[in-house]
Amino acid sequence: MAMTLEDTSSTTSVDASRSRASRKKTAAPNSISPRRRAFIWSARIILVVGFVALWEIAGRRGWVDTNLYGQPSGVWDAMKDYYPSERARASLSATGQAIAYSFVIGSIIGMLAGLALGLSKTLDAIFGPFLVPINSIPRIALAPLFITWFGLTMTSKVVLAITIVFFILAENARSAVRSVEPDLMVMGRVVGLRSIGLLCKVVLPSAVPTLFAGLRLTFTYSLLGVVASEMIAATNGVGQDIVLFSSSYQVDTVFAILIELVVFAVVINTIFTILERRLLRWQET
Repeated sequence: MAMTLEDTSSTTSVDASRSRASRKKTAAPNSISPRRRAFIWSARIILVVGFVALWEIAGRRGWVDTNLYGQPSGVWDAMKDYYPSERARASLSATGQAIAYSFVIGSIIGMLAGLALGLSKTLDAIFGPFLVPINSIPRIALAPLFITWFGLTMTSKVVLAITIVFFILAENARSAVRSVEPDLMVMGRVVGLRSIGLLCKVVLPSAVPTLFAGLRLTFTYSLLGVVASEMIAATNGVGQDIVLFSSSYQVDTVFAILIELVVFAVVINTIFTILERRLLRWQET
Protein backbone atom coordinates (compact mmCIF):
# COMPACT_ATOMS: atom_id res chain seq x y z
CA MET A 1 0.00 0.00 0.00
CA ALA A 2 1.37 3.43 -0.88
CA MET A 3 2.31 5.67 1.98
CA THR A 4 0.17 8.80 2.20
CA LEU A 5 1.44 12.31 2.83
CA GLU A 6 0.09 12.23 6.38
CA ASP A 7 1.95 8.98 7.10
CA THR A 8 5.15 10.49 5.72
CA SER A 9 4.86 13.63 7.82
CA SER A 10 4.02 11.53 10.88
CA THR A 11 7.07 9.33 10.32
CA THR A 12 9.25 12.40 9.85
CA SER A 13 8.04 13.98 13.07
CA VAL A 14 8.63 10.73 14.97
CA ASP A 15 12.15 10.49 13.58
CA ALA A 16 12.82 14.10 14.55
CA SER A 17 11.52 13.47 18.05
CA ARG A 18 13.74 10.42 18.38
CA SER A 19 16.70 12.41 17.10
CA ARG A 20 16.10 15.16 19.65
CA ALA A 21 15.70 12.61 22.41
CA SER A 22 18.93 10.88 21.44
CA ARG A 23 20.78 14.24 21.47
CA LYS A 24 19.40 14.98 24.91
CA LYS A 25 20.52 11.59 26.17
CA THR A 26 23.95 12.14 24.69
CA ALA A 27 24.30 15.59 26.26
CA ALA A 28 22.87 14.54 29.62
CA PRO A 29 26.08 13.09 31.10
CA ASN A 30 27.96 16.33 30.39
CA SER A 31 25.26 18.67 31.71
CA ILE A 32 24.70 19.72 35.31
CA SER A 33 21.23 20.38 36.63
CA PRO A 34 20.57 23.84 38.12
CA ARG A 35 19.96 22.31 41.54
CA ARG A 36 23.28 20.49 41.54
CA ARG A 37 25.11 23.57 40.23
CA ALA A 38 23.63 25.63 43.06
CA PHE A 39 24.71 22.99 45.57
CA ILE A 40 28.27 22.96 44.20
CA TRP A 41 28.59 26.73 44.35
CA SER A 42 27.09 26.82 47.84
CA ALA A 43 29.59 24.21 49.02
CA ARG A 44 32.47 26.20 47.53
CA ILE A 45 31.34 29.43 49.19
CA ILE A 46 30.86 27.68 52.54
CA LEU A 47 34.36 26.19 52.36
CA VAL A 48 35.99 29.54 51.57
CA VAL A 49 33.99 31.51 54.13
CA GLY A 50 34.53 28.82 56.79
CA PHE A 51 38.29 28.76 56.20
CA VAL A 52 38.58 32.56 56.31
CA ALA A 53 36.43 32.76 59.47
CA LEU A 54 38.47 30.06 61.22
CA TRP A 55 41.70 31.79 60.21
CA GLU A 56 40.44 35.13 61.57
CA ILE A 57 39.26 33.60 64.83
CA ALA A 58 42.56 31.77 65.28
CA GLY A 59 44.44 35.03 64.84
CA ARG A 60 42.23 37.06 67.17
CA ARG A 61 42.32 34.46 69.97
CA GLY A 62 46.05 33.93 69.71
CA TRP A 63 45.91 30.35 68.48
CA VAL A 64 48.42 31.29 65.79
CA ASP A 65 51.07 33.98 65.62
CA THR A 66 49.74 36.65 63.30
CA ASN A 67 53.30 37.88 62.68
CA LEU A 68 54.00 34.56 60.99
CA TYR A 69 50.62 33.52 59.60
CA GLY A 70 48.75 36.81 59.30
CA GLN A 71 44.96 37.07 59.44
CA PRO A 72 42.22 37.94 56.93
CA SER A 73 41.52 41.40 58.37
CA GLY A 74 45.21 42.23 58.15
CA VAL A 75 45.37 40.92 54.59
CA TRP A 76 42.40 43.11 53.68
CA ASP A 77 44.12 46.19 55.13
CA ALA A 78 47.32 45.27 53.28
CA MET A 79 45.39 44.94 50.02
CA LYS A 80 43.94 48.44 50.47
CA ASP A 81 47.42 49.85 51.13
CA TYR A 82 49.43 47.87 48.56
CA TYR A 83 47.19 47.66 45.48
CA PRO A 84 46.80 51.42 44.86
CA SER A 85 50.50 52.10 45.52
CA GLU A 86 52.98 53.07 42.82
CA ARG A 87 55.19 50.15 43.81
CA ALA A 88 52.42 47.64 43.16
CA ARG A 89 51.68 49.07 39.72
CA ALA A 90 55.35 49.12 38.75
CA SER A 91 55.93 45.58 40.03
CA LEU A 92 52.85 44.15 38.33
CA SER A 93 53.76 45.91 35.08
CA ALA A 94 57.31 44.51 35.12
CA THR A 95 56.13 40.99 35.94
CA GLY A 96 53.26 41.13 33.45
CA GLN A 97 55.52 42.22 30.61
CA ALA A 98 58.01 39.45 31.35
CA ILE A 99 55.19 36.87 31.48
CA ALA A 100 53.72 38.12 28.20
CA TYR A 101 57.07 38.02 26.37
CA SER A 102 58.03 34.59 27.68
CA PHE A 103 54.59 33.11 27.05
CA VAL A 104 54.24 34.42 23.49
CA ILE A 105 57.80 33.64 22.40
CA GLY A 106 57.98 30.28 24.17
CA SER A 107 54.54 29.21 22.95
CA ILE A 108 55.19 30.08 19.31
CA ILE A 109 58.60 28.41 19.20
CA GLY A 110 57.44 25.42 21.23
CA MET A 111 54.28 24.90 19.17
CA LEU A 112 56.15 25.11 15.86
CA ALA A 113 58.81 22.72 17.11
CA GLY A 114 56.23 20.26 18.44
CA LEU A 115 54.18 20.31 15.24
CA ALA A 116 57.33 19.76 13.18
CA LEU A 117 58.37 16.80 15.33
CA GLY A 118 54.88 15.34 15.20
CA LEU A 119 54.56 15.62 11.43
CA SER A 120 58.09 14.53 10.51
CA LYS A 121 59.33 11.15 11.72
CA THR A 122 62.84 12.08 10.61
CA LEU A 123 62.98 15.26 12.70
CA ASP A 124 61.43 13.43 15.62
CA ALA A 125 64.07 10.70 15.39
CA ILE A 126 66.86 13.30 15.38
CA PHE A 127 65.70 15.82 17.96
CA GLY A 128 63.09 13.90 19.98
CA PRO A 129 65.55 12.03 22.24
CA PHE A 130 67.04 15.35 23.41
CA LEU A 131 63.77 16.78 24.76
CA VAL A 132 63.48 14.73 27.94
CA PRO A 133 67.14 15.04 29.11
CA ILE A 134 67.24 18.80 28.53
CA ASN A 135 63.80 19.33 30.04
CA SER A 136 64.89 17.45 33.18
CA ILE A 137 67.39 20.20 34.07
CA PRO A 138 65.99 22.29 36.97
CA ARG A 139 65.34 25.76 35.56
CA ILE A 140 65.96 27.48 38.88
CA ALA A 141 69.49 26.09 38.78
CA LEU A 142 69.98 27.95 35.49
CA ALA A 143 68.83 31.30 36.92
CA PRO A 144 72.31 32.36 38.19
CA LEU A 145 73.75 31.47 34.79
CA PHE A 146 71.17 33.58 32.96
CA ILE A 147 71.81 36.46 35.35
CA THR A 148 75.54 36.17 34.60
CA TRP A 149 74.84 36.26 30.86
CA PHE A 150 72.09 38.89 30.73
CA GLY A 151 72.44 40.73 34.04
CA LEU A 152 69.61 41.91 36.29
CA THR A 153 67.37 42.68 33.32
CA MET A 154 64.02 41.56 31.99
CA THR A 155 65.87 39.39 29.47
CA SER A 156 67.12 36.99 32.14
CA LYS A 157 63.58 36.53 33.50
CA VAL A 158 62.11 36.04 30.04
CA VAL A 159 64.76 33.52 28.95
CA LEU A 160 64.28 31.46 32.12
CA ALA A 161 60.51 31.31 31.61
CA ILE A 162 60.92 30.53 27.90
CA THR A 163 63.01 27.46 28.73
CA ILE A 164 60.04 26.19 30.76
CA VAL A 165 57.30 27.12 28.29
CA PHE A 166 59.11 25.81 25.21
CA PHE A 167 59.56 22.21 26.33
CA ILE A 168 56.06 21.88 27.80
CA LEU A 169 54.33 23.12 24.65
CA ALA A 170 56.72 21.30 22.29
CA GLU A 171 55.87 17.98 23.92
CA ASN A 172 52.20 18.93 24.08
CA ALA A 173 52.05 19.85 20.38
CA ARG A 174 53.90 16.70 19.36
CA SER A 175 51.46 14.57 21.34
CA ALA A 176 48.53 16.50 19.84
CA VAL A 177 49.67 15.66 16.30
CA ARG A 178 50.14 12.02 17.20
CA SER A 179 46.64 11.88 18.71
CA VAL A 180 45.00 12.79 15.38
CA GLU A 181 43.14 9.79 13.99
CA PRO A 182 45.20 8.07 11.27
CA ASP A 183 42.10 7.75 9.09
CA LEU A 184 41.76 11.54 8.97
CA MET A 185 45.39 11.91 7.95
CA VAL A 186 44.94 9.30 5.21
CA MET A 187 41.76 10.93 3.94
CA GLY A 188 43.49 14.31 3.89
CA ARG A 189 46.33 12.95 1.80
CA VAL A 190 43.88 11.15 -0.50
CA VAL A 191 42.07 14.40 -1.33
CA GLY A 192 45.39 16.04 -2.15
CA LEU A 193 46.32 17.86 1.05
CA ARG A 194 50.04 18.25 1.61
CA SER A 195 52.15 19.85 4.34
CA ILE A 196 50.53 23.24 5.15
CA GLY A 197 47.10 22.23 3.89
CA LEU A 198 47.15 19.03 5.92
CA LEU A 199 48.32 20.95 8.97
CA CYS A 200 45.68 23.69 8.74
CA LYS A 201 42.67 21.59 7.70
CA VAL A 202 43.23 18.30 9.53
CA VAL A 203 45.87 18.47 12.26
CA LEU A 204 45.17 21.81 13.93
CA PRO A 205 41.33 21.46 14.13
CA SER A 206 41.75 18.02 15.71
CA ALA A 207 44.54 19.15 18.05
CA VAL A 208 42.91 22.38 19.32
CA PRO A 209 41.70 20.92 22.68
CA THR A 210 45.13 19.45 23.47
CA LEU A 211 46.93 22.61 22.37
CA PHE A 212 44.73 24.87 24.49
CA ALA A 213 45.26 22.62 27.51
CA GLY A 214 48.98 23.04 26.91
CA LEU A 215 48.65 26.82 26.55
CA ARG A 216 46.82 27.11 29.87
CA LEU A 217 49.52 25.04 31.52
CA THR A 218 52.37 26.96 29.93
CA PHE A 219 50.90 30.30 31.03
CA THR A 220 50.93 29.07 34.61
CA TYR A 221 54.52 27.93 34.29
CA SER A 222 55.58 31.17 32.62
CA LEU A 223 54.17 33.02 35.62
CA LEU A 224 56.00 30.67 37.99
CA GLY A 225 59.26 31.01 36.06
CA VAL A 226 59.17 34.82 36.00
CA VAL A 227 58.22 35.20 39.67
CA ALA A 228 60.83 32.62 40.76
CA SER A 229 63.49 34.44 38.73
CA GLU A 230 62.51 37.74 40.35
CA MET A 231 62.75 36.17 43.79
CA ILE A 232 66.30 35.02 43.11
CA ALA A 233 67.64 38.26 41.66
CA ALA A 234 65.92 41.21 39.98
CA THR A 235 65.61 44.95 40.24
CA ASN A 236 61.81 44.96 40.24
CA GLY A 237 58.76 42.75 39.94
CA VAL A 238 56.22 40.95 42.08
CA GLY A 239 58.79 38.32 43.09
CA GLN A 240 61.04 41.00 44.55
CA ASP A 241 58.10 42.39 46.54
CA ILE A 242 57.38 38.95 47.97
CA VAL A 243 60.99 38.59 49.13
CA LEU A 244 61.06 42.11 50.54
CA PHE A 245 57.86 41.85 52.56
CA SER A 246 58.61 38.29 53.69
CA SER A 247 62.01 39.29 55.05
CA SER A 248 60.42 42.16 56.98
CA TYR A 249 57.66 39.89 58.39
CA GLN A 250 54.87 41.73 56.59
CA VAL A 251 53.04 38.48 55.99
CA ASP A 252 49.68 40.12 55.34
CA THR A 253 51.14 42.01 52.38
CA VAL A 254 52.67 38.80 51.05
CA PHE A 255 49.23 37.18 51.08
CA ALA A 256 47.81 40.26 49.35
CA ILE A 257 50.39 39.85 46.56
CA LEU A 258 49.61 36.13 46.25
CA ILE A 259 45.90 36.90 45.93
CA GLU A 260 46.75 39.39 43.19
CA LEU A 261 48.65 36.68 41.29
CA VAL A 262 45.80 34.22 41.72
CA VAL A 263 43.24 36.67 40.34
CA PHE A 264 45.53 37.48 37.42
CA ALA A 265 45.96 33.79 36.59
CA VAL A 266 42.22 33.07 36.89
CA VAL A 267 41.34 35.94 34.52
CA ILE A 268 43.81 34.74 31.88
CA ASN A 269 42.62 31.14 32.23
CA THR A 270 39.02 32.30 31.78
CA ILE A 271 40.01 34.09 28.57
CA PHE A 272 41.62 30.90 27.29
CA THR A 273 38.49 28.93 28.12
CA ILE A 274 36.26 31.38 26.21
CA LEU A 275 38.57 31.30 23.18
CA GLU A 276 38.67 27.51 23.24
CA ARG A 277 34.87 27.27 23.30
CA ARG A 278 34.62 29.62 20.33
CA LEU A 279 37.20 27.68 18.35
CA LEU A 280 35.52 24.37 19.17
CA ARG A 281 31.99 25.56 18.37
CA TRP A 282 32.10 23.48 15.17
CA GLN A 283 32.09 20.29 17.26
CA GLU A 284 28.58 21.05 18.48
CA THR A 285 27.16 20.94 14.97
